[in-house]
Amino acid sequence: MPRSAVRLDRRIAAVVTLLPALGTLAAIALWIGGHGPGAVEWIVFALFYFATALGLEVGFHRHVTHKAFKAKPWVRTALIALGSMGAHGPVNWWASTHRRHHSTSDGDGDPHSPHLSGEGFGGRLRGLYHSHMGWLFVGESTRPAGWEKYVPDLYQDPLVFRQHMAYYRWVAIGLVLPPLVCGLASRSWTGVLLGFLWGDMARIFAVSHCIWALNSLCHVIGRRDFHTTAHDRSRNSLLLAIPTFGQGWHNNHHAFPASAFTGLHWWQIDPGGLLVRVLERLHLVYDVHRPNAELIEKKRIAP
Repeated sequence: MPRSAVRLDRRIAAVVTLLPALGTLAAIALWIGGHGPGAVEWIVFALFYFATALGLEVGFHRHVTHKAFKAKPWVRTALIALGSMGAHGPVNWWASTHRRHHSTSDGDGDPHSPHLSGEGFGGRLRGLYHSHMGWLFVGESTRPAGWEKYVPDLYQDPLVFRQHMAYYRWVAIGLVLPPLVCGLASRSWTGVLLGFLWGDMARIFAVSHCIWALNSLCHVIGRRDFHTTAHDRSRNSLLLAIPTFGQGWHNNHHAFPASAFTGLHWWQIDPGGLLVRVLERLHLVYDVHRPNAELIEKKRIAP
């Protein structure tokens, strides 16, 4: 990859990782100083967290990357647009990175494994940092030569490609709406500022670190219920299943990546799967993939 592209990727990574963190610290400092979020700011934070995290999990991940279900064109557009507002990269790039991860999970070529940074305590710490967010600064992880070969189908899909090219427009819209809503609700510039800090910075910070924790913590801590690929060490985590709308059942997902559902037991909370079920009942999505009972038992690790 050209050095100019490497520098550009690193600058983008710095903005994506540092700006939300600094904005969140500023929001907390203002709160301590007596200018905390009110009801409107909390509602905006929650709504935009919910919308962008679901867009990433159900739209970018289950629909576009793994083709776990098909959907009406306007539903596809809405899901990808909401995911784009999460500021995790254009949809084709995101899908390529994730498909590379599945094809080489925790082995050579995995863009964000916590197990490839050396032995001992220091190696484990370096691995956790790399898998969580450090990989965003490594050219071979973000854009290795030939990364497009993982997503030829997406470049041939006119709707997905349009959304891929519209990524920065959706990021901008996602950044404008929270301060606009909070400013209009309070009729003040303070509302605009709080909307930006809580609806944009704190929301992106929270969504990002929950999703990045899937790459780091969910390959280190938790239970393995199913056999997966040779090197894969994916694990299940109830703690992360809730804020990631079901992706915390990460071992389940690696065992059945084409499934539209990550919760395989009634008690495994899967809000993303619930959304798919609702959309299926409304006939807005179809050809929904589910692993059958025989396949589940075949892959299950004996107690």
